[in-house]
Amino acid sequence: MAQVQCVKCGKAGEAITDTLFLGRMEGEIKANVCKSCWREWEGMRVMVINEYQVNLGEESGRELVKKQMRAFLKLGEAVDTAKLQQNYRPPQ
Repeated sequence: MAQVQCVKCGKAGEAITDTLFLGRMEGEIKANVCKSCWREWEGMRVMVINEYQVNLGEESGRELVKKQMRAFLKLGEAVDTAKLQQNYRPPQ
């Protein structure tokens, strides 16, 4: 099992082996994010799309999701996540 030093959680974790279909960003994500944190993002992505009422058919909607993803995974600049935090409910 390959390991990666994750920038999100700060720990060494299992590397992502699945195809992410993210073009140029895929290599950066696989080199810097562990599988556990990626799965956490997959759940958060649904909340981002719902809370911000993102239309993924528009470029602006896809860009918003990418910005939120980069911020969540600590790969880019911080963004305002207040809307998500106030409605966040941990999985049961």
